[in-house]
Amino acid sequence: MKKRFLLAASVFFVASAFAETDVKYSGEVEFDVYTGDLWNDDDFKHSYASTFDLNFEIQFNEKWSAYVGLEADGETDSPAAVYNGAYIQYQHADLFTIKAGDLTSSEGAFVAYYNYDDPADNAAGMKEHDIRGIQLEIAGFELGLGFGRGDNDAPETEADGNVYDFHAAYELEYARQHLRPYLDYKSYQEAQHNELHAGVEAGLSIGDFAFRAVYGFHADYLMDDGDVVAGQDWTSTAHAILLEPSFEIGIFDIKATAFYAFMDRGDAEEDASDLDSEEIPEYFFLYAEPAFKLAKCIKLGIPVEYHTHTLDDDDDSQTTVELGGRVYFSPIENLDFTAFGMMGFPVGDNKDNESLHLGIETVFSF
Repeated sequence: MKKRFLLAASVFFVASAFAETDVKYSGEVEFDVYTGDLWNDDDFKHSYASTFDLNFEIQFNEKWSAYVGLEADGETDSPAAVYNGAYIQYQHADLFTIKAGDLTSSEGAFVAYYNYDDPADNAAGMKEHDIRGIQLEIAGFELGLGFGRGDNDAPETEADGNVYDFHAAYELEYARQHLRPYLDYKSYQEAQHNELHAGVEAGLSIGDFAFRAVYGFHADYLMDDGDVVAGQDWTSTAHAILLEPSFEIGIFDIKATAFYAFMDRGDAEEDASDLDSEEIPEYFFLYAEPAFKLAKCIKLGIPVEYHTHTLDDDDDSQTTVELGGRVYFSPIENLDFTAFGMMGFPVGDNKDNESLHLGIETVFSF
């Protein structure tokens, strides 16, 4: 009788615990297809890109919660799904929040320009740094410390498993104005092999006009004084400046991007510096896209772009001007189609031919 009572009590306790737990899921799916260069390729070539994110949020009670995510992402029609991190969170009212587990930080992402909008790949400030550690959020301050994981753990160097990362930022918002200074220090625990990201993101909104700006400083092999290679200074630095104005009135809107990076690799060997990680996609580009809303769910954009396609400011052999059209179709909430055609024209010392690319992207979220 006593055993039956204990078993019943245990079942009741477990059932009560699950009854109090609130589990929510959300996700996003994207599948894209692109043509090759229709003017120059001998065959009708094509390529794919696919993404699937599935996230779970578990609310245990008012203070304790958890998160876990799965992700499949790649330039293929069937990327493999992988574990994308999990963490536990404790929130004490509105005073402070503590997270422990797999955490991600990024700063100064490209927002307006569609082709560099994934902070996992590119950013004017700092692309995504993944850690397994702890993060404290209090009164707008964010402080995080942990061991590097994934692409942030230098898996292709002898430092694999040695990286640790410290991140700090302060979020200030007031009357539709925005300011966010940040700092991130990453150590490989090798001779002078460390990285520093620092900078500030600012934004303002006045009526129909909005403006966003980012300054990002990036240093690798910080303060090297011949410790890596005798007689050489491997300190590499970049100063990145991003400006993104936008304006919207009635059926018309326009967004633009101006980006420039001043880069100095010092004496570092080719590809030895993290500046060559494609975090900064090219040292200079301009983009503007006026758009007209043709109907409630259809918008036509006319992008005009100037690209250097290189990190070398002395190289003018890859420069292009690109012009085309983008059609945005959103028949219902959380479902978006984007079809585009872009023509590329070589300028400067670029001896390539004109090009033409088409594509369609489909995104839905739940």
